[in-house]
Amino acid sequence: MNSNKVVISGKEIRKKFIEFFSEKHGHRVVKSSSLIPDNPTVLLTTAGMLQFVPIFLGYEKPTDPPRAVSVQKCARAGGKDSDIENVGRTPRHHTFFEMLGNFSFGDYFKSEIIPWAWEFITEDLKLDKSSLWITVYETDDEAFAIWRDKVGVSEDRIIRKGKKDNFWGPPGPSGPCGPCSEIHFDFGEQYSCGPDCHISNCECDRFVEIWNLVFMELNQDEEGKITPLEKKNVDTGMGLERITMVMNGVASTFETDLLLPILQQVAQMSGKTYKENPKTDISLRIITDHARCVTFLIADGLKPGNEGRNYVLRMILRRALRHGKLLGIELPFLHNLVDVIVENYGEAYPELVENKDKIKDIVKKEEERFRQTIERGEGLLNEIIATAQKQESKVISGEDAFKLYDTFGFPLELTVEIADEQGVAVDVQGYTKAMAEQKERAKSAHQAVSLTDKLLYVEIMNKLGQTDFIGYNQLKSDNNKVIALVENGKQIEVFEEEYIDIILDKTPFYAESGGQVGDTGIIKSDNFEAKVINTVKVEGLFIHKAQVLAGKISVGEVINAEVDEARRKEITIHHTTAHLMQSALRKVLGDGVAQAGSMVEPDRTRFDFSFDRGMTPDEIKQVEQLINGWICDNIQRETAEMSIDEAKQAGAIALFDEKYGDKVRVVSLGEVSKELCGGTHACSTGDIRVCKITSESAIAAGTRRIEAVCGNEAVKYLNSHSEELEKIAKSMKAPTTEVFARIQKMTDDIRQMQKKLKDLEAELAAGKVSDVAKNAIDIDGGKLLVERIDGLNADLLKQTVEQIADKLGESIVVFASVNEDKISIIAKVSNDFMTKGINAGKIVNEVASDCGGKGGGRPNFAQAGAKDPTNLDKALLYLKSTLA
Repeated sequence: MNSNKVVISGKEIRKKFIEFFSEKHGHRVVKSSSLIPDNPTVLLTTAGMLQFVPIFLGYEKPTDPPRAVSVQKCARAGGKDSDIENVGRTPRHHTFFEMLGNFSFGDYFKSEIIPWAWEFITEDLKLDKSSLWITVYETDDEAFAIWRDKVGVSEDRIIRKGKKDNFWGPPGPSGPCGPCSEIHFDFGEQYSCGPDCHISNCECDRFVEIWNLVFMELNQDEEGKITPLEKKNVDTGMGLERITMVMNGVASTFETDLLLPILQQVAQMSGKTYKENPKTDISLRIITDHARCVTFLIADGLKPGNEGRNYVLRMILRRALRHGKLLGIELPFLHNLVDVIVENYGEAYPELVENKDKIKDIVKKEEERFRQTIERGEGLLNEIIATAQKQESKVISGEDAFKLYDTFGFPLELTVEIADEQGVAVDVQGYTKAMAEQKERAKSAHQAVSLTDKLLYVEIMNKLGQTDFIGYNQLKSDNNKVIALVENGKQIEVFEEEYIDIILDKTPFYAESGGQVGDTGIIKSDNFEAKVINTVKVEGLFIHKAQVLAGKISVGEVINAEVDEARRKEITIHHTTAHLMQSALRKVLGDGVAQAGSMVEPDRTRFDFSFDRGMTPDEIKQVEQLINGWICDNIQRETAEMSIDEAKQAGAIALFDEKYGDKVRVVSLGEVSKELCGGTHACSTGDIRVCKITSESAIAAGTRRIEAVCGNEAVKYLNSHSEELEKIAKSMKAPTTEVFARIQKMTDDIRQMQKKLKDLEAELAAGKVSDVAKNAIDIDGGKLLVERIDGLNADLLKQTVEQIADKLGESIVVFASVNEDKISIIAKVSNDFMTKGINAGKIVNEVASDCGGKGGGRPNFAQAGAKDPTNLDKALLYLKSTLA
């Protein structure tokens, strides 16, 4: 298939690529970023350039040097870039792959990277030139000429293609974009799809793209207008699996040294032989690919779940398990493939070795979970498919597809795949609608309960009574009873899936209310264990939103409940700090301050209050000092129940737009604070240890917000700021107490140095005046001087022009200077020349327009700016010839 006789492994290709660009062409080697991007809007890392997007967009400074090389882990298994439907069915599609890439951030461009790319694949990898084809964007004459004239590729092997194939970006509605040039490998006529098969019109398995060179030279605005970028960038990507396939002399990436060891292990586990049965081969390839992807995703911190990236992982994992079942492999089996994957990739990616046991454990647990549900799910799916086959439309409804997902954990993609094998379609749009409706009903861990669910919970409360909250005095309880279970708005008796609402007869878990977040912790018995994600309440009923970790839970079961004690403690001290905050604000700003809202969490307290202006630094300092003084006083907390009238008479502060019952709970901190509050609090102010105000800001007209941290969080905050101060002090070689004075002195010194530098530049310019003035030529009516002097800023250039013009008398003086990638052009025209129609504004504009800029001004004096110095000398020469 390929005349290339040199077999090079994937491991060697990685090494050669990095060495070629780092050692031979001065690129900085950048480590692969995580498959889980920092950007929440991006599902997974899909390309090598993703970690450099802030640089390409100008948000961050380029690397030093401004060129980089990397081997990036990539995953495309969800969203618009997903390849999952093709994985296993083609010889070269994957959910996980490695991308070899080199990048230029305003440094080199087409004339450098195109020859380098050709050099690497033909000399370092020794690919046969007669098997290579080049594609370029249809209007990119520059790239075409470089391939033809500089590299020596024959014109008939350079194919022009349109925007669909050879233009990249922008990544969103606007941003950097540009043409690209691709290098393709021809596997030979034996892989041809027919007599008309040619790279210009065919995308069959004969021609494979091995390297894409993207030239980011343009910017598209939100209206679709395209303009040249100030700095041109290069972003290339070469799939390691594809180039390894070529170098291994095989026609499938699954037969390369990167994947074959995994595939052979799958074949051995299943008792199947690869390339014996096309249908079996698809399952073998899917398991091979998915096992590798799952291993890398979990190594980077992902876990199977029901939302976003976590759902993608679960879907890939379960798809692999389902194909294992088709091959007759008994579950669990997938976790046993982790060893061969780590062995094959561990040297290049040490995180696989470090996390191997964790990866195997997570995969095995998910396999066991799926095994419990797949048999029931497949039984229902077979019934649904049989029903659909009898119908004329042969379509599974969206509601049924969603039921399979919601009840049995069947990913939609799996349902579609299984149904397609039986000649049945799935109403994907209907599924999406059913999912959206379920999400509306769903009770997120941090959202209020829906109106529909409230009615159900009120009905449960009326029937079974209110929850007895015992959490003021105890955080553990070993004799609680499960009185109800609710899933998706329905009461059930037994539950063994994942997310469930648990209602107990009594509970130590505080339910989210009054600005305080709900408790988390564990509910368990001999039969199950569940993690409480949040606790909310409807009327007097406490609802524990939980994730079942193991086993099954039943109504009537006696359980143990345990609140996360460390988290509760942090919440209580932050809540108590909120009470102290209100008292301190009223003392410093006046009794007119009234609470307008609050949020109490384990790591901060947020207090909103009515006030018509921003607080001064001194007022903030006073508030903080008052609070810390009360903390040092170690004031004991007291609580009492009384009527609302008694509470008011006692001077308790309340949010009087809140609804209170006949009896209210009053929390007092000596004479400092007395408030109506149902939240949990520290036993004494001393438990808070320290308070630090972190911000004060406006959130609406007449409403301010102040935030603070206390306890451990305050210590962390203060330590982090102290560490930063220590770093500054160390760099300045001064005690921390002298840092501010040193910085002030440095600032003054810099100002003086800048003034001296400006004076020196002026002197230098003055010294050049007499020398440059000698270059003036005589023209009709006076003198003409057109000069380029680089390194002068606009102000200095202006000063120089003024001085020389004064010295020359009747004259036309035009100066240009390139300084820090910017061009300044200044012209001065004396009165006699103005009367002859010579205009300084027109002069500078003509020169600037030839250099990608513009400008103007008065007829006697004007200045302009530009960015591209390429044509500057030519423009000045032309100007001089027209004026002489």
